[in-house]
Amino acid sequence: MKEYIAVFDIGTTAVKGVLIDKQATIIGEYRVLMDTYYGDNGEVEQCPADWWEGMKEIAQKWWSVLGITKNQIITITFTGQMEDVISISSAYPNQKAILYSDNRFEQEAARIMEKLPNIQAKTGNTMRSSTPLAKLLWMKENKAELMDKTQCFVFSSKDYGIFKLTDMFVTDPTTAATTGMMNLHTREWIAEIIETFGLDANQLPKICGSEEIVGYVSASAAEETGFLESIPVLCGSGDAGATAMGAGAVHQGDAYFYLGTTGWAAMVQDSFDHKEDIFNLAHIFSDLTISIAPLLNAGNVHSWAVEAFVSEGSNDRYSDFEGLVENATAGSNGLLFLPYIHGERCPVHDADAKGAFWGIGPKTGKSDMARAVIEGICFSYKQLMDLIIDQGNNDFLTLIGGGAKSASWCQILADVIGRPVRVPIDSEYIPALGVSASAFVKLGWADSYQDFSERFLVAAEAKTYEPDMVNYEMYGGIYQRYLKLYPSLRGMYG
Repeated sequence: MKEYIAVFDIGTTAVKGVLIDKQATIIGEYRVLMDTYYGDNGEVEQCPADWWEGMKEIAQKWWSVLGITKNQIITITFTGQMEDVISISSAYPNQKAILYSDNRFEQEAARIMEKLPNIQAKTGNTMRSSTPLAKLLWMKENKAELMDKTQCFVFSSKDYGIFKLTDMFVTDPTTAATTGMMNLHTREWIAEIIETFGLDANQLPKICGSEEIVGYVSASAAEETGFLESIPVLCGSGDAGATAMGAGAVHQGDAYFYLGTTGWAAMVQDSFDHKEDIFNLAHIFSDLTISIAPLLNAGNVHSWAVEAFVSEGSNDRYSDFEGLVENATAGSNGLLFLPYIHGERCPVHDADAKGAFWGIGPKTGKSDMARAVIEGICFSYKQLMDLIIDQGNNDFLTLIGGGAKSASWCQILADVIGRPVRVPIDSEYIPALGVSASAFVKLGWADSYQDFSERFLVAAEAKTYEPDMVNYEMYGGIYQRYLKLYPSLRGMYG
């Protein structure tokens, strides 16, 4: 009987599930799309109950479509979006989760920094409007009854999934590092912060290692999902830790790009230096950190462009958009695009920033506009690379996430940064494969995380996009003009 690790990846766009065997082969890839609520006051929220329904739907497909027997699943682990605030309360069971991209909390973040101006030496990060601590302070003032009735707050969608399976309140160090409340050196909650702002330490989840068994499938969860009761559930990791592991970023200086709904550039370090625009997060490894420069505008802008430039009557709008991009020449006929449709937090920190086209002329066509969108996103990634990544450390950059499916996007990115871009096959499921490493270690299927990386990640099949150095030289000049766009437009946003 073949045994499997079940992995759930609860992202912003979809809940994904895969089964992974002892050879790290992935089967049973299913996804359930999620709805996001955008409110009039800037709310960005999702219903945690939808995540649970997605998990159940995927599990049922494993049983009914694949014919997997329930005793073949021997461990369950998770990854998912971080920097959320999720209230678990029997009094308010349908409360929406405040997502990471909800940036309404600038005043609270400023108040934290005013009271504790040096706290980033412990947390590794400046308090931002997206930081869960700022969101908790807002809730304390604006939703006091919900705050009082909350049994526990968790900060990643995967922590909610664990709760639904096991009734346990836990989180992992990668996720906890995003909250503004964890000491990045000791990986413990900071008592000074909890006391200063009058928070209840009992409402915070226990911080556990990614490979720790944090609970077992309860009888009620077994009935709802079909999993056998008492299957061990591991803590897993927030998406940044799982993605770093899946990208094979396991040594000092290893780097990668993530291209999902939002995106980031990341580099693994054995220490961290605090910088205003950089997140420093705990890696799955106890002695490594991940320095991350985040983008709010990545795949979401690509999706916007597909809807804007491809007619609804198309049989495959994404494929048709790809054709538009490929029909335009490098440089988009002189057109530049600033991709800040959703505001931005790095390399500029401006929630009010907007997207813009510049350079439209009488010969500008739809293909030029489509390609300019992709080039603009790639220029943003180049800014992140210049900010965070050691240029001499790697010969190539690994690119993962749903956006890596676009061959034109991958090639343009290689041309813009002037380095080969390596895209692992099935890169969309790299976070799930990465977080499964903790289960491999726990089960004894791998001797260590490094062993897992060498056997199943570094040696994995991948497609490499080599840069066109003629285009690279040309993009160098265009990039310098691109860098002038935001400073020139900033005064208009007010």
